[in-house]
Amino acid sequence: MKKTILTLLTIPLIVALVSCQNNQQSKMDQQRKAAYVAINNIMDTGNADALDAYIAADAIDHQLDPSITSKTGLEGIKEVFRFYHGIFPDLKTTIHSMAVSGDTLFGYCTSVGTAAEPFMGIPAGEQMTLNAVDVVVFEGDKMKEHWGFMDMSEVMMMMQQSQMMGESEGMNEEMNEEMNQ
Repeated sequence: MKKTILTLLTIPLIVALVSCQNNQQSKMDQQRKAAYVAINNIMDTGNADALDAYIAADAIDHQLDPSITSKTGLEGIKEVFRFYHGIFPDLKTTIHSMAVSGDTLFGYCTSVGTAAEPFMGIPAGEQMTLNAVDVVVFEGDKMKEHWGFMDMSEVMMMMQQSQMMGESEGMNEEMNEEMNQ
């Protein structure tokens, strides 16, 4: 009888503990999703200094381009954000989905922006659309590590189309000049 009563008292205690743990994890998951949304909004607005609230000073971004910055950590990430915002000042990112597993967030998003200057074969004034998957590891409530995966075939197609458009415009100009002679 005592074992039965002890078991009956233990089960609600275990359920309560698990429930509290799940509630804490759920709050942390929501904080990480909110941080991911904020980081993408900062990329869109160009306010790189606001990244301090969401990214650890010693964060590792596996996408940092050494042709853009020699800095690492948060300062390197800020420099990259400023660089891309200068090229795509009207950038808008749509987050399609996010999932959190432990300290890792997975996000799928699409960014659309118009090049303000020629970039990677894309002429100024040309719109670029880029789909990406991000894997972000958090330490507490700040991003500690990031990997980004882009559909490079899309980028290559955009570059080829831009180059073909430029070539056909050049051919049209040559034809017009010949006809006017």
